[in-house]
Amino acid sequence: MSDADVSPWWTAEELGSEHLDAVIAPVLERVEAARDAGRMPRSLLLAGAPRLGRERVAVKIAAMLTCPAGGPPGCSCPSCRRVRSGVHPDVTLVRASGKRGQIVIDQVRAIVEAVPGKPFEGRTRVWILDGVEAGRFGREAANAFLKTLEEPPDHVRFVLLAANPEAVLPTIRSRCQRLVLPGAAAMARLFGDTSIPPELAAAAVAGADVGTAVGDVRSALEAALEGEILGLLGAARNLDPEPAGFQIAALAALGVAGDLGGERADGLVHVAADLLQAEGRQRALNLNRGRQILAALLSWYRSQGRN
Repeated sequence: MSDADVSPWWTAEELGSEHLDAVIAPVLERVEAARDAGRMPRSLLLAGAPRLGRERVAVKIAAMLTCPAGGPPGCSCPSCRRVRSGVHPDVTLVRASGKRGQIVIDQVRAIVEAVPGKPFEGRTRVWILDGVEAGRFGREAANAFLKTLEEPPDHVRFVLLAANPEAVLPTIRSRCQRLVLPGAAAMARLFGDTSIPPELAAAAVAGADVGTAVGDVRSALEAALEGEILGLLGAARNLDPEPAGFQIAALAALGVAGDLGGERADGLVHVAADLLQAEGRQRALNLNRGRQILAALLSWYRSQGRN
């Protein structure tokens, strides 16, 4: 999936980079073998954390299922390219919507009404449901979906995504075949650097130099303890484009705290917590990442009795 093939359904950040392809290749090989043997389940539950390859797997599965030539993952035919670009008429993504952030009954009704229709041009029609845990899949919507999920037509396949399959309603889970994707720790091992903390594995697999980034922030924090603020400004600026910027900064703060001990360490532990809370606000409100990181770091700096 090259940069030119980025799906408009997910951002490039959500889909991840080509570094993920080596990690998810064994999963796709299993799917390809099931498809070629005529054993592809009609309803598949992909269990894996967001942004650790599950979105990428879903797009590639949709391409394989619709491909007229029955091509492999990464097939370059026009149909597969359109799926990867998000413009294939036989592939639909259903995401949470509304104030509650749930897949709602109207979205399910649209699926149920469309399911009987034959594919427009591909072998199969594919619906991808992003996030089907009980808190994200409204109960009314889930109940309305059960019969269609259990007995879809031959030309229909469903791909359901969940970070925690145990949080999926049993009535939904029992109607799907589960496919578990590698977790963060496994990805760190596959990436070949067991020193990378699991919570930063996604950033490492995506090509980020996590070790250097953490070291740079640590240096900035240590300089700030001596009254030098410029390093904090540079650290926030450098982390602005990093999807895992908040986590990198928090990890660096905890590392420095571990070296210090005492009251000075407490302040760094608190800023680490503040950074992780700021990450949630930034994602929910689409705030500027660099400014939120800088605000947390400057708040800590001022709490040390410096201006």
